[in-house]
Amino acid sequence: MPELPEVETVRRGLAELLPGRVVARAMVFDSPKSFPNAPSDVEQFLYGARVTAVRRRAKVLMIDLDTRYSLVVHLKMTGQLIFRGAQSFAGGHPNDSLIGELPDRSTRVQIEFSDGSRLFFNDQRKFGWVKLLPTDEVKNLPFM
Repeated sequence: MPELPEVETVRRGLAELLPGRVVARAMVFDSPKSFPNAPSDVEQFLYGARVTAVRRRAKVLMIDLDTRYSLVVHLKMTGQLIFRGAQSFAGGHPNDSLIGELPDRSTRVQIEFSDGSRLFFNDQRKFGWVKLLPTDEVKNLPFM
């Protein structure tokens, strides 16, 4: 499991790259385990949303959107977040996914932005997850 300093490193890397980007679409390769949201919520609150901030509380990452929703990410044991665009960033459990072609067999969620850049959530063991939640409800998660 990534330790707190590693999760903070992921947050800092993504905080440099994501704010201002607009979500064009999301592809889920392991539904509903890795991304348990209803398609109607994804369409209404994720597509077309602009990233406003990337935060962290404990080992949980929050990607805030201008729709007052957040993508909440828990890497668990083997999770990774990999950004590919004009610049690249990768953080999380070290394996070939950090440098190889994506999506790959461990890709669970792919988020595409309007500028063509992509954010991949990979998890070999399938314990991690991404959830789309109202930002003001994130603090009510049982482990927060």
